[in-house]
Amino acid sequence: MFQNYTFVSVLTAETDDGEPFLQVMARSSVYNVGEKKAIYCKGLNLPEKITWYSPSGNIVEGRSTKNTRVYVERPKNETLASSLVPLIIHSTKIEDSGNWTCKAGPLSENLEILVGEKVNLSVKEDSFIGEESKSALLDCVAKGYPKPVVQWYKDLVPIVDDNKKYILRKKGDNHQLEIRNLNHQDTGEYTCKVTQKALSYYTYKRVYLTVKHKPVLFNHETNEVYYTKYSSEEVYAIVNKTKNITCSAIASPPPTFRWNRRINGYDREINDADDTVLISADGTTSVLQLRVYNESYLGEYTCSVSNTMGHVSIVFDVQLGNKPNPPDSVIFLNATTTELIFNVTCSTCNLAIEEEDKSPDPKNLTVIGYSFLVVPYQEKYPADWDAATEFKVDIVSPNDTVFTVGPLANNTRYHVRVSSRNAAGTSEWVDVSPDPSTALATRLAISLLLLFVSALATY
Repeated sequence: MFQNYTFVSVLTAETDDGEPFLQVMARSSVYNVGEKKAIYCKGLNLPEKITWYSPSGNIVEGRSTKNTRVYVERPKNETLASSLVPLIIHSTKIEDSGNWTCKAGPLSENLEILVGEKVNLSVKEDSFIGEESKSALLDCVAKGYPKPVVQWYKDLVPIVDDNKKYILRKKGDNHQLEIRNLNHQDTGEYTCKVTQKALSYYTYKRVYLTVKHKPVLFNHETNEVYYTKYSSEEVYAIVNKTKNITCSAIASPPPTFRWNRRINGYDREINDADDTVLISADGTTSVLQLRVYNESYLGEYTCSVSNTMGHVSIVFDVQLGNKPNPPDSVIFLNATTTELIFNVTCSTCNLAIEEEDKSPDPKNLTVIGYSFLVVPYQEKYPADWDAATEFKVDIVSPNDTVFTVGPLANNTRYHVRVSSRNAAGTSEWVDVSPDPSTALATRLAISLLLLFVSALATY
C-alpha cells in the first residue's frame, strides 16, 4: 500500500521480555520540497495506541477528505501488542520542518526533519554590455531554503566588497554585484556561486561582461600598457632591410588603425606601394612593414587608433641601429620527439642582460636573443627558407647558451639556420650542419615499456 513512498529503516533489537518498546524507523533527515515520505513508528507491548504529533504539537489525524496531505494511516489489525503506524507526508513543504513526535503513553521518540528548497537559477548563462567610466549591475536571484550562501567571482578569483570598485548588496533574493567606474580590465567572466550546505547542493550562474571602451595601446612584446592618450616609442632599423613596426591596441568596439609619416613638419597618410600595412586576424594589431632603403626613411611614424568611444595614438621614432654580429658557434646537442636542442655562442655580441648594463648607443645595441629558421629536409632539394618556421628565443643570462626549438614533427630531419637578434633586426644567417633530426616517438615508447617491464621484474 505504501510502495510509492521512501523511508529509511533503523533496525534495533526488539524486546522479547514484554517490556514496552517504541521506535521511529527513520533518522533525522533532510528532504526536498515536493517529496513524498512515509515515516514508520513501531511499537511492542504498548500501554496506549501510537499517536503522531506535528512540530506545532497538534495530533496528526487519519486521512480524510479535508486531510489529504499529512495524515497517519493505521493498519486494520493494529493491536497494542504490536503496532506499525506510518506518518504520511504528501508533497513536503518548508513548514513541515521541525520535530515530529511519535508517542504512546509515557513513551515517545522525536524525529527532526528539515525540508529544504533548492535554489533554481532560471538563467544559468547571461551577458552584460557596459560602458567605460559607468557602472554595471549584475543580478543573481537565488531563492531557496535554507538561505543560500552566495559568492561572486571574477575569472575564478573571489570578489570582496571594497565599497569602491565592487559593491555587494542583497535585495530580497537578489544577490547583486555592482562594478563601478568600468574600464577595459573589467571585461571578463563573472560567476555567482550558490551553496546550500544543509542540502549538499551547489549551483552557479555565469555572466560575461563586455565593457565598451576607447582603445588602449600596449607593447605586443612586453605587454606593457600605455594609459596615456599620446605615446612614443623608439624603434631601431637596419638599412636595406624590412622593419616591422607593430601597433597593438585593445578596444571595444574593435579599433580602426591609420598610419602617417611626418615629412617636413606635415603628416602624410601611408598608402603607397612601398609600404605594406597588415592587420591581425583578431583586429588588435596593425603592422607597418617598412622597407628602409636608406636613411631618408628614418623619422617619425604615427599609428592612430580609434573607435566610437575615442582615439589614441603612438609615435614610433625610427632610428638607425647596428646590425648584430652572427653567432660564431652553433652546435646541435640533442633531440626529443618534438624538439631540437642547440648550444649557441656569440663571443663578439653585446650580451648585457640587466637593464642598467644595456648599451644606449644605437650603433652597439644589445643582442636580446636568437632566431631559428626551421624547414623539413627534402632529398635532392635545397632548403625552402620562404616556407620555414621561425622560432625566437630570448637570452636570459649571458651564461645561458643552450636553447630548445619546437614543437616539431617527430622523426623528421630539418634544415636549420640561426641569427643573432637585437632591437634593430637580425644578423646574417648561420647554417647548422649536419642537418639535425627529431627522435622517433615509437622508440621512446618502447624504451618506456622496457623500463616498465624491468621495474615489474624487480617485484
